[in-house]
Amino acid sequence: MELTGTHLRYLLHMYEMSQREGEMRLTEIAKALHVKKASVARIVSVFREKQLVDQQRYGKLHLTAYGNEVAARYADRVYHVADCLMQTGLFVTRQQATDAACILLPELPESCADADAVAVS
Repeated sequence: MELTGTHLRYLLHMYEMSQREGEMRLTEIAKALHVKKASVARIVSVFREKQLVDQQRYGKLHLTAYGNEVAARYADRVYHVADCLMQTGLFVTRQQATDAACILLPELPESCADADAVAVS
């Protein structure tokens, strides 16, 4: 599935929220990401088209089973890349490394992010 760095950042936040709370509202997502509700609404619209989320009219939304599967797969990859960035000696916070990984990962070939293809030293 083709996701941009921005899509990935929103999806991972929604995935983490869904793990804690199940369902969520646009305003809760916006507050967690420090963005406007309209920005979240645009991304959620894209996610609905990709069948990643279900949303009740004027209500809560949740990740679909497919959305959970996609988010979990990307979360593993993003956190792996973030760990690698933190081990490089760069003075970045965990959040900064995760945000950078969200930007970097969609730019890499799919095979680079495949956990089975990554050599562990």
